[in-house]
Amino acid sequence: MALLILANTELRICTACGEPIADKYLFDIDGCAWHGSCLRCTVCLTLLERQPSCYFRDRQVYCRTDYVK
Repeated sequence: MALLILANTELRICTACGEPIADKYLFDIDGCAWHGSCLRCTVCLTLLERQPSCYFRDRQVYCRTDYVK
């Protein structure tokens, strides 16, 4: 899985909230775009935008702790 922080040069839709991403940067995880504020663990809701990594399975994002459970 690749987590990329990209300069937002094109209009993309956030996978989590469905709204356009107009932020300067967006998070791209396996081709899915996220607002930084929407990038949260599916289980514990921890904000992941400042975490060193996150995990992705079945279009769901997880923190490391919840991914290994």
